[in-house]
Amino acid sequence: MTIPCSMHSRISKICIFFSAVFLSHLLSLPLLANGTGRYDSVADDHRREFVAALLQSAKGDNQNAVERYAKLLMTDPDNAALHYALSRAYIALGSIDSARVHSEKSVQLNPDNKYYVTLLGGISHQMNNYRQAADRYRQLATLEHGAGKERLLFTLGQLYLQTAQYDLAIKTFRELLQDNPRALSAWLMLFESAVQSGNIAAYRQDLAQFYTGTHATLDQKIELARLFVVRATKESAYVEPANLMITAIQKHHSGNPRLTLTLQVLEGELLFQTGNTKKALFLLEKVVRSKNSIKEKWLYLQANSTLALCYDKLGQYRKCIRLYESILRVEPDNILMMNNLAYIFAGQGRSLSRARELATKAVTREPGNSSYLDTLGWVLFKMGRYQESREFLEKAGRLNSGEVEILDHLSAVYEKLGNSQKAGEILERAKKLKSK
Repeated sequence: MTIPCSMHSRISKICIFFSAVFLSHLLSLPLLANGTGRYDSVADDHRREFVAALLQSAKGDNQNAVERYAKLLMTDPDNAALHYALSRAYIALGSIDSARVHSEKSVQLNPDNKYYVTLLGGISHQMNNYRQAADRYRQLATLEHGAGKERLLFTLGQLYLQTAQYDLAIKTFRELLQDNPRALSAWLMLFESAVQSGNIAAYRQDLAQFYTGTHATLDQKIELARLFVVRATKESAYVEPANLMITAIQKHHSGNPRLTLTLQVLEGELLFQTGNTKKALFLLEKVVRSKNSIKEKWLYLQANSTLALCYDKLGQYRKCIRLYESILRVEPDNILMMNNLAYIFAGQGRSLSRARELATKAVTREPGNSSYLDTLGWVLFKMGRYQESREFLEKAGRLNSGEVEILDHLSAVYEKLGNSQKAGEILERAKKLKSK
């Protein structure tokens, strides 16, 4: 197995630093090796050969360095430093399996050397052997103190999270936060661990501690809630945690008009994304009627954007168009609003030239966005430009083959182009996807 270039560069950064430390340590060893006051020529020759191999490796001649290290190991097979150096040389050559073997041997011979353990942890991590990497980082955490230990615990917690060892992840992040309660990234990962494990009791406990302390500013708490609202739009497991965050902010920071509106906007977005469109609409209409909502651009745009989506979903297109136009006057480069307005125009068969202009701008900004390509293709379809429509819809279908709406549009285009067989095949694919 060869090591990818990106992995090579990441491990090499570790190796460059440890090479200097290791070489300086080696050069500091006493020349008098036999205790008699005379030079031990064998030991001295061995050390000089070792140094020469290290220097070769530092210059990039790792193949010759490997040969020298291997020769030295024949007479000194239990030398942990040799196995460590050989492991680093194999990393430079892209031979990750050989690097792992010698790295493991160096740790076996000297388990308390943090450089050896760090290298093996890095190799295990890059080989996706997360459980072994976690073991090594846990071992390192006992050898490190201060910022070094904090970084190790964070990496360790992430590894536990990746391997679905949620209880260990929660325990590790709590350990980190006990020493540094202001580590916001650790709080985020702690919440993630609880949510992914489905341990809402642990989530509530940690959330209460987070909001009652002085670990974060109000703006940071709001940003965290916004993040969880976004996650909730994609994963239902985050809906309750996002709601709990919003409730916690309301509880601990009541009496702030701006904050009240901000939380209502977040709650409205969450309601919309979870299918409670009418409740979202009722809440957001109150927000946009408030004079305070106009004072802050983010609040104004977010409230009106989600409200427009509510009108769109409920088929209230006149109100929807008015809001999209209003948003584009405030933020003319908002490509999502351009796309949505163009799609409504296409659906109604009106203002098609304007719709094409808007959809083209959106695709130009994000040429790899299947939704925007689909909108432009559908606008062109409505304009009777079927060949052009087919090109954009085909591209959208290649980017997102599981989107039923794109397939429906593509089927309609092929029907117009006189290829009923192709249209039927695509329509059948769409029906199968709908049934699933």
